[in-house]
Amino acid sequence: MSQSLFSERIKTITYKERETQKQIDAQRKAGFSDVEIDTLHESIAKNISEIKKLSELGVEKQASTYLTDIPSQNSEIFKKDKDGKTFLEFSLPQGQSFVDWPKIFLYDGYAYLYPAEDFKNLSKIVLMFRRVNAEGDSYIKEMRRLINGSPKSIQTNEDGTVITDSNSDIKLEYYQAKTSNVIWPNNPIQEMEPNVVMELNQEGTPLPYEKQKMIMFQYKKILRSIDKSVSRKLKGLQLDQRRMVTKMLEFK
Repeated sequence: MSQSLFSERIKTITYKERETQKQIDAQRKAGFSDVEIDTLHESIAKNISEIKKLSELGVEKQASTYLTDIPSQNSEIFKKDKDGKTFLEFSLPQGQSFVDWPKIFLYDGYAYLYPAEDFKNLSKIVLMFRRVNAEGDSYIKEMRRLINGSPKSIQTNEDGTVITDSNSDIKLEYYQAKTSNVIWPNNPIQEMEPNVVMELNQEGTPLPYEKQKMIMFQYKKILRSIDKSVSRKLKGLQLDQRRMVTKMLEFK
């Protein structure tokens, strides 16, 4: 029987589409390496190491006690999670979001940075973002978390070539609650299980390629902000140390 004139034709893949898919497959196989991301990891870890040294000297405690008109209670720079692991907490932007206009959301965010035991590298990064609709008959709480369980710094081979991290194991978590009694605390470890978990580049079931690129773009953008925050914290401690020395030299 001859094929109907109006039957659907089998779609053929063009040369450009085949080459594009080859590039996507190659990228996924190699991972989503990024020199800038690894450099940011290294910069953050280096500054945390310097913060640790100044913290051990008691610089922040001295500044809050002796460099203010009214002594204040200083908060600990380094905290411990429920597993006893050391981390630092930095606030991310907060305010109102109009991303899904006409809906309006209130949001906040936190970054939890885990240094390695020797404080030379990072062992984990947790980014947490919470939001709730600002108006309406019912309120839906949401929390999104991005977890990099193995942030790597720049490494160089003997021949001078650079080794970059694939970042394939980055995970995304999504939480949702429609009851007012649900509270997600400002902690890197949450008691509640996430509603949805995704991995950036899970073998066999990868996310859509354009979404994979979007995740890496957002992660890099946030890392830049965190790097600046950690750098400001270090410079603040260094300034407090100099001010304390100057105060001790006021012999008149």
